[in-house]
Amino acid sequence: MSKKHDKKPEEIPCLEGYQAEKRTISIVAANLWAIGVALALVMIGMLLLLLCYPVGDGTMWLFGSSMLLLACLIAIVVHELIHGLTWMAVTHSSFKHLTFGLMSGAVYCHIDVPMTKRAYCCGALMPLLLLGVVPYIVSLIVGNLWVMLFGATMIGAAMGDVLIVWAIRKESPDTMVYDHPSEPGCLLYHLQAE
Repeated sequence: MSKKHDKKPEEIPCLEGYQAEKRTISIVAANLWAIGVALALVMIGMLLLLLCYPVGDGTMWLFGSSMLLLACLIAIVVHELIHGLTWMAVTHSSFKHLTFGLMSGAVYCHIDVPMTKRAYCCGALMPLLLLGVVPYIVSLIVGNLWVMLFGATMIGAAMGDVLIVWAIRKESPDTMVYDHPSEPGCLLYHLQAE
């Protein structure tokens, strides 16, 4: 008989004079956006590469696809580390405030420190920039199919983060935000009316 090790529910911090509002996203919607965006970027990237660079003989396809799969699996972990390290930097907190795990089959990073919306968005979008946008653009400049496929996949993998940031886009940059401990999204803290 195996014991199920569930994460204990974390208490949502109370900020005096503020009321918390939950803003979460659907995992299904995030996955659909991820697939759609990644496929669109792959098609655009392949078209641009075919127009700008000569086609090779295809002998590296099997090796390249194996390396791409390995790189993407490693990048999933690196993606979450980038979230955590960025949030640590912008909140001046330590590694002990981070939690890593699985949520609905997806790897996640959670920080238990409230921060401004500006800081939260910085940490939420940093993996998109570093693992997705930069490799994708570089791949089109140097003409590398594998880097383009990696970048497109990592942009797709960041769609959940993009949807979370989109959900809070109208909030003031200085609004206090707390990463939701058990759902994809966050909590916003609004001043309570007196």
